Amino acid sequence: MAKGAIIIGAGGHAKVVIGILKACGEAILGILDDDSTKWGHELLGVPILGPISLLDEDPPTRAIIAIGNNQIRKQVAERAAEVGWMTLVHPAAWVDRHAQLDVGTVVCAGAVIQPQARLGRHVIVNTAASVDHDCLLSDYAQVGPGAHLAGAVVLGEGVMMGTGSIAIPSVKIGDWTTIGAGAVVIRDLPAGITAVGVPARVKSDSCE
Repeated sequence: MAKGAIIIGAGGHAKVVIGILKACGEAILGILDDDSTKWGHELLGVPILGPISLLDEDPPTRAIIAIGNNQIRKQVAERAAEVGWMTLVHPAAWVDRHAQLDVGTVVCAGAVIQPQARLGRHVIVNTAASVDHDCLLSDYAQVGPGAHLAGAVVLGEGVMMGTGSIAIPSVKIGDWTTIGAGAVVIRDLPAGITAVGVPARVKSDSCE
């Protein structure tokens, strides 16, 4: 492919990623999405080139997955092992120099990442969210807009912290658990559940 960043996904989160890339001065080559009705159109002036399978034909050296669904983001990342994934930080975010961000991770405008926080592969820290010192966010986790993690919180793989949710210091949340919007996590939670409310309580035995 020609020089420039490739975006995977043409939904709402892609609009945010386009904004971050432009704010960072990055050239954008185009977008790939499996919805054929979008091919040939544009999203915020960026052309939608075709299906995600185009990655297999000519893997780009600079690409980012702009898909908010954590499970789908993992599926795309695993099927495109040869792609050179970018790590994106909006210029209006604060990432301490002692924090660690792995490839594919996106930190949105107004977000704060504090010292010795560790973010895995393809993590999303959304608009105005915060991740305090010594947190661990495993691969494909997501912190929703305005959500806040106190110090030393551990999010397992694929955990979704909903909009405005909070986790108090040192709690651990198991893989692929979803925390509902506005919920407050005050104790460890197991994998694969949905928890809502204040304090957060298990709503369902399924992560579906």
